Amino acid sequence: MLNWLKNQAHTKWADVPASQDGETLIHASAQEIYEKLDFASPANALRERGFKFGPGNPAYRIYELTDPDIPESRLVFEVTEAEPGKRYAYRVVRYVDGNESPVSESEREYTIEPAPQGGHFLHLKETSTLEENVHRDEYVLARAQLNFRVFRNLARLKLHVELGAEAASFK
Repeated sequence: MLNWLKNQAHTKWADVPASQDGETLIHASAQEIYEKLDFASPANALRERGFKFGPGNPAYRIYELTDPDIPESRLVFEVTEAEPGKRYAYRVVRYVDGNESPVSESEREYTIEPAPQGGHFLHLKETSTLEENVHRDEYVLARAQLNFRVFRNLARLKLHVELGAEAASFK
């Protein structure tokens, strides 16, 4: 599992993108789940949680968002794949003044599949590019944060779809 830590003499920690994935069962229709992911939807989870949508360029599937908890942030999303009820993928670049994270951009791919006993599995695969020349300690911390983020995002979406936006508003 932690093969990337084995070579202590290695210095180019960020030379390969970091990839994490996770899955959760959501008791809802594929369409309900998809609407929470789709930036163009009025029911988008981020929109319902108070993110401000900036100008972007929806005609080219580019969206610009600001996190209400970090008003100086600007997140730019480029949707790379959108198959209603099945898949939603995008690339995100984060611009934050004083951002200490070594992550320069991420790609997220959500897949929705029916579960045998009802509901749907939501699978998230996230691949992140880290800045060059990241120190080993920063790399280890970033990998842990990225892994946590995948499961936090899945938990937040599950709560949002099943219980509403207030249930998903934890920090």
